[in-house]
Amino acid sequence: MDSNLPATRTDEVALDADERPALPRQQPISVAFLPLALVAFIILAFAIATWTFLAAGG
Repeated sequence: MDSNLPATRTDEVALDADERPALPRQQPISVAFLPLALVAFIILAFAIATWTFLAAGG
């Protein structure tokens, strides 16, 4: 009775896969704006909170 083993590749197929160049990563530039927007929002929120706190005290 034959054992139920996974198929194996030949050396030719393995060599063809290794010779292909890796594709460059293509990430949209809009992804970089999310962290920038979050940092800007946090800085503005703290600046407005400080301004409000100092204006109320004086």
